[in-house]
Amino acid sequence: MYVSVSRLRVPEDRSEELVAAFRDRAGLVDSVEGFVDLEVWRSDKRSEDGQEIWMVSRWDTKEHFTAYMRSPAHRVSHDRVDPDLHRAIRLDRLEQLHDTYEVVAR
Repeated sequence: MYVSVSRLRVPEDRSEELVAAFRDRAGLVDSVEGFVDLEVWRSDKRSEDGQEIWMVSRWDTKEHFTAYMRSPAHRVSHDRVDPDLHRAIRLDRLEQLHDTYEVVAR
């Protein structure tokens, strides 16, 4: 299992717009080989820097994730985001969990 966590920061007044963009996503990734699922988490904490939103995707392997990130489908998905919103989003941190973690209960 490979997990990618993008920790995003967006101005509070744009938070709902970003969540709506995820809810209305193209869904192209859903049929990509190795894709397991995607969740979007939003913190209830707010700061001067905006609101934190995490995009958590799970993949069979890192190679599947990497192939998707380099694919035309990934570009199409991101090109759908309003350019003003895209500029308002800041990537605070990208975390990747693999090989050292195993799902042991659900």
